[in-house]
Amino acid sequence: TGLLQCCDLKDIKLAYQLNRAMEKGDNWKFLDMDRLNGYWSKFFSLLCMMEQIEVVLKWYKEMSPSLFYPSPKNILDLLQALDAANQLEVIPSVW
Repeated sequence: TGLLQCCDLKDIKLAYQLNRAMEKGDNWKFLDMDRLNGYWSKFFSLLCMMEQIEVVLKWYKEMSPSLFYPSPKNILDLLQALDAANQLEVIPSVW
């Protein structure tokens, strides 16, 4: 749960550091599938809130569906990020 609370801080640099730690070796195996999907879901929501849309889309293409299945909230976050960046024409390619 400490991993998930970290992302609630809305600190993107800290989230990236945490993600690098998660990707080292077999660290990700310490979380069961539900917690892992919860982690990726919160990480993606944070990206949508804090990052440039190009970065969000890059992560989305890398993460989905191999690392996580986006929740309805993740899709809403992505749509809001696309709207804020005036990139609604991208919706068909992410659908």
